[in-house]
Amino acid sequence: MTGILRRTFFFFALPALFPLGVQAASLDDYYLSRFAALYGSHKQAALAITAPAENPAERCLTPLYHGVRKDWKKLSSETQKTLAKSLEPPATSASFTSEHFTIHYDPSGIHAPPPADANVNGVPDWVERVAAEFEVVYSRETGQTSGNLGYNPAPTAGASYDVYLQNLAPVEFGHTNADPPLTPGLNSVTSYIVIDNDFTDPVYTPYNPIEGLQMTAAHEYHHAIQYGYNYFFDIWFAEATSTWIEDEVYDPINQLYEYLPGYMRNSTLSLDAPPPFSKVNGAGYGRCIFNRHLAERYGQDILKAIWGRLATLSSPDGINDIPMLPVIDDTLKGYGSTLKNDFFLFARKLYVRNWTTHTDEINKIPAIVPVTAYSSYPVNSDTAPIPSVTLAHDSFAYFTFSPSATAPQDLVLTMSMNNGIEAVAFKKTAGGVITPYELDPATGRITIEGFNSLGTAEVALLIANSGSLDGRSANFSTDGTTPPVPPTTGGGGGGGGGGCFIATAAYGSGLHPKVVILQRFRDRHLLTNAPGRAMVALYYRMSPPLAAFIGRHETIRTLCRALLYPVVIAVENLMVTALLFFVLCSVLTGVLVTSRTRRRQP
Repeated sequence: MTGILRRTFFFFALPALFPLGVQAASLDDYYLSRFAALYGSHKQAALAITAPAENPAERCLTPLYHGVRKDWKKLSSETQKTLAKSLEPPATSASFTSEHFTIHYDPSGIHAPPPADANVNGVPDWVERVAAEFEVVYSRETGQTSGNLGYNPAPTAGASYDVYLQNLAPVEFGHTNADPPLTPGLNSVTSYIVIDNDFTDPVYTPYNPIEGLQMTAAHEYHHAIQYGYNYFFDIWFAEATSTWIEDEVYDPINQLYEYLPGYMRNSTLSLDAPPPFSKVNGAGYGRCIFNRHLAERYGQDILKAIWGRLATLSSPDGINDIPMLPVIDDTLKGYGSTLKNDFFLFARKLYVRNWTTHTDEINKIPAIVPVTAYSSYPVNSDTAPIPSVTLAHDSFAYFTFSPSATAPQDLVLTMSMNNGIEAVAFKKTAGGVITPYELDPATGRITIEGFNSLGTAEVALLIANSGSLDGRSANFSTDGTTPPVPPTTGGGGGGGGGGCFIATAAYGSGLHPKVVILQRFRDRHLLTNAPGRAMVALYYRMSPPLAAFIGRHETIRTLCRALLYPVVIAVENLMVTALLFFVLCSVLTGVLVTSRTRRRQP
């Protein structure tokens, strides 16, 4: 039996022992494959990862350029040499200069803008329109007069800011690229912008070319402004701010609403969830709605104040970005609030929908998506799914309750929560009137009178982790029983439900697609059930010191990537994993039965 078990173990463990070059892709492979997919200027490395692309086109590739700059010293010299040209401004043969911008373009070839020249001045009309729209953006985003936003203009190397027109379809709308600071502590840097040469490709629909130009100019120029405040900005907030501000400059376009459904479906991901940013997960871009909340509560200058606060700070190691949540918290304290307070108010507003700006567009903000909707009672620890949730820092979850034949007349929610968790319930009538019901801290209960009566549409329970620690949990019931106090699972904050510490150390960056895969598996399949939460809790307790050790030793990092390979493959192929697990269990069961049969034989 021992021999059979040993052979079975090696059968399933052997893939982890394969050479790294065959089994695991490195950070070098990630960036090589991404830039190869963009430009086709070099071959992808063997077995390189093709990172998921947005459909139809990625909104902004500034996170990619920002990431490769941050990870530059982690890349091999050969990779650096290969990517160096991709990080330089495009080579063009013509230019047109307006008051604040120089538009670089090619008069002919695949990157040429539309050639029409109605005023016969030798400059394509489209190039002049690009310059005009960027001037509008400049005026709105930096202007000091009433109605403008008053940010510092983006720093420039010369007299004007450089914008390059390139054929970017079908990959992206545009990006902003900057060189790292040359002098430590001097974090304001120049940059340049690359946008599509005409936005006429079908990939940019439903937006017409002018709309594509306008929202991209507003979005990317604010990235240029951000680089002027501090090169080491946290990329999620950079995208949230640029997405928010493009709607303030060109309100009728309204692309920002495309990213909100993903946020409503994934509200248990942290406010500062890391890349990838997409419509699917609502990360980055979708957080623009939090900026709208802040602007409504304190005025638009609150966002400028946050960036101004960031400008006074320096990266501790001169490599990594400065986390923005503490910066936001420090700024809000100057307004008499805290991030904890405002995040809970924001989570409440998403249900109550008491927005005070863009009121004609409130119907474009999607309704919250409950984690679970209950209509059968009682709800307690025997209910499936279990009335429980574990949340990352600055995340929230809604649960809804509908009247029914088994519902109590008054709904009494008994809560057991970790420190850092906040809760409130709302009763909505059939006519849409919403009434809040606060948690009684003395009893740990929320009582909603007249729940199972005519006119009640639903009750929504909001549970939010408004603190900085991950793994905060809450249990609840409707039958008067007191749920057990959930164990505290987690430690320090980290984007997307806490950091995958060991995977990040092994692959060298939280941007690495394999790290993202593991984060998604954790958030969607482990934190949603009790055994999974127990595993995550153990991981949080043990992994930070191990990750620190791994990050300091390249040989150990290499070994960890090899050992993680079968885990990643299993996560990527859940059905295959289930089949292998079934086969393994069957083999082990057969071994045990055979062994017992032999023992019983005389």
